[in-house]
Amino acid sequence: MENNGSQSKLYTYICRFTAWIMIVLLSILTFLSVISTVFVNSYDQVYYIGDTAFIHALIIISVPFIVWLLHVKLRFRVTDRMLVLCLILITVLIGIYIALADLPPRFDQRVVRSIAADLIVGIPDDFSPGAYGVMYPNNHGIILFYYLLMKFAGYENYIVMQYANLFFMVLTEIAMYFVLRRLIPLYREASLGLILFMPYWGFSTFLYGNIPGFCLCMWGLYFALRFLDSLKLHDALLSGLFTASGCRFKENMLILVIAVSILIICELIRNRKLRSLLLILSIVVFMLIGRSATDLAFRKLADYRPESGMPGSAFIAMGMHEQEYRGAGWFDNYTVDTYEKAGHDTEAASAAAKEDIRASFRNFMAHPTYLAGFYIRKTASTWNEPSCYSWTLQQGRNEAWDKAIFLPGIPYILSLFNRLQTLLYFFALLYFIMHRKDTDFKVLIFAVFFTGGFLFHLLWEAGSQYALFYAMTLTIYAVCGISDACRFVLSLDKKKKTHTALIVLCIGLALSLPVFSSVLTLNRDNDRFEEYLADPY
Repeated sequence: MENNGSQSKLYTYICRFTAWIMIVLLSILTFLSVISTVFVNSYDQVYYIGDTAFIHALIIISVPFIVWLLHVKLRFRVTDRMLVLCLILITVLIGIYIALADLPPRFDQRVVRSIAADLIVGIPDDFSPGAYGVMYPNNHGIILFYYLLMKFAGYENYIVMQYANLFFMVLTEIAMYFVLRRLIPLYREASLGLILFMPYWGFSTFLYGNIPGFCLCMWGLYFALRFLDSLKLHDALLSGLFTASGCRFKENMLILVIAVSILIICELIRNRKLRSLLLILSIVVFMLIGRSATDLAFRKLADYRPESGMPGSAFIAMGMHEQEYRGAGWFDNYTVDTYEKAGHDTEAASAAAKEDIRASFRNFMAHPTYLAGFYIRKTASTWNEPSCYSWTLQQGRNEAWDKAIFLPGIPYILSLFNRLQTLLYFFALLYFIMHRKDTDFKVLIFAVFFTGGFLFHLLWEAGSQYALFYAMTLTIYAVCGISDACRFVLSLDKKKKTHTALIVLCIGLALSLPVFSSVLTLNRDNDRFEEYLADPY
């Protein structure tokens, strides 16, 4: 009995420690969101823009009232039928958009599609020493998928690929519904929040491994949760298959694998059922099979033998750089340049990158103010760009649409998403504050996923597009936080409601002082942003 008690305490400590980590991280992100916002143009130039916290405070106060009005006065309820209709409507609209916009892929999206097209006609040049296929072995999964899709759909038919993306997005929403139904009472409301998370749908034309990878991993998570309840072998096998397949598309999904592994260990601590370890074994085995199968495919298609490619240390080194206009830690071609200078030798490139890391570290230690500002800007440019790059990535691909929609729409869409992002962070923060003593680690699985993503990109290459899935899963906690806020406000008498509203408004008014925006970035870019809006070309 004493051993059981110590195990129970350890499980409780892990749950509460996770909740407190989220409280710290979300406090930082909420603060950044209310005093500033970030815009990224189609050339990855980053603008740090001062904001008015008082407006955010007014919107925060209005949310519980609006929800109360909908729920109590208008008797609005989220139903399964409503979810289906909403998902169908958005899918149809995005489908029409894909057909009308006809946006060709660019940058890495174009490259992976082009490599797949070359392989179809028997051209393996992209797997010669120093070529893209060798430098980025983590993209082999998406290249192979596009190769198979082109075999079926036709040579270089990127519209079909974008519809495949949309298909994966719909499957993701369905998977999340089943996941949430196993986790929280407000699963319908949270599912609606996920469906309405518009930055996600903005990635429908983004032909990379992110969307299919996330989709497959969400199905892997669903079967993982089923296995932890049933301990049936077929659920473990399905979870391993889907999770490993998702990681083949995008290796960033390994963060979710780590989160699931932590969940399994926590469940083992609580229930002492060794059979739960079968899930980790299944994931590892399928990941090994997936890597071997991918390598075998490229041996046959391109006579390519697996190589290490660019070292991870080069991406960490690049994540410590800052250019004049690009965001702190954003892509600056350092990885490619270093790999080429090293004669395509991974070990030599890794040694050069490690020396660069040491040089950056010495510079940071010699200039602590710059160190603080750098990581504030790096955090802001990744997590405080409210569209998660979804609006920007549509630009530069169709001149007519740029002039008619994307460029004129920047100030409006940025303002809307800016307010929504504050609500996302604030109410997710409120949820963890009010549930910091809860002890169900399954509910915290997305919190672990978020924490892993935050820490990873603090070290790795920065980019606002990387925040997409982590921000999307925060919607789950934000919806629950809004519900908690409504119950809290309803429990107060009229006098306390007034005092609470005044406190929130006073905090917003204080944070609206210019000093807070300057603390955020040390270089406000409002004037430069206005110049860009006046002449984006």
